[in-house]
Amino acid sequence: MVGYAILLTIALADAAAARSAQEFVGHWLYKLGDRNFILLELTAGDNAAAPLRGSIARPSHFQTSDGVAISRIELPVVRYPLVRSAIDGDLLRVTFANPTDASDEDEFELRLSGSDRASLGLAGLPFTPWPLERVPGSVAIATDWIVERTYRPDDSDVSNPEMARIFDADQADRRDFGKIDWAVVGPADAARRTATKTLLDGGKLHTGEDFQKAAFVFQHGNGPDDYLLAHTLALVAVAKGHVEALWIASATLDRYLQSIGKPQVYGTQFSGQPGGKFTQDPYDRALVSDALRSQLGVPSLAEQDKQRRQFEAGPP
Repeated sequence: MVGYAILLTIALADAAAARSAQEFVGHWLYKLGDRNFILLELTAGDNAAAPLRGSIARPSHFQTSDGVAISRIELPVVRYPLVRSAIDGDLLRVTFANPTDASDEDEFELRLSGSDRASLGLAGLPFTPWPLERVPGSVAIATDWIVERTYRPDDSDVSNPEMARIFDADQADRRDFGKIDWAVVGPADAARRTATKTLLDGGKLHTGEDFQKAAFVFQHGNGPDDYLLAHTLALVAVAKGHVEALWIASATLDRYLQSIGKPQVYGTQFSGQPGGKFTQDPYDRALVSDALRSQLGVPSLAEQDKQRRQFEAGPP
């Protein structure tokens, strides 16, 4: 009798988990920051064999390695018609076909997580499912994508003003390089790194500009860990389409290499005293060509020699 009660409870739970086609009907939107990326539109079908009809609209091409970071987003926006649907408990399996090649199909799994919330995953792929929100009606997919930029759901095009304030203070302390009082600037640098780390850990940095400025703050750290973190922040800035961060990405790697006793490879680091001799050593000048340096916004070897002589002539 006890075993029967357990079986009955399981059967009732399974029945409760089953979803009706009507529960999936609607306009389901996935956004990357403020940009509409994917719109899944579903209407009721004609019978149990085809419980839903609809389409999915998205940019024609994009890349992802984990389902979260999306890059190489390319237009035009294409609408892919739904060709098959099937409800399996609380899961809806939907297959869409390429409108120009019917043999090219993608199967997705839509799972409801609330009255107006759901997740959409590519069947058979270990990607993080995309969170969807049911919206009142059809919306347009964004068309202002930057191909070289990587987008994430928490993106914002608005830079953090506190990060800008921290960066401005960092630069102001270095405006007159020959007269820096390191007894004052050193502790101020440490406080700026702490404040930047708080913003970073709290998810308050969003734009490429934010991450570039954070990279400068940590480049002014006092050890390999600070420099390696600065390099990582610069790479994120570049990934977000902020190509101006290529130089700081190079400089932070050079500084990290020298801090662990290895030669720099780009030539961004100079050491010396104003009016005295300056050096870039240790420096492996052969590993990276001038052609590659130019791609990173780093001066050629000849220009670096000119820089060094200018530093030796007076305060850099």
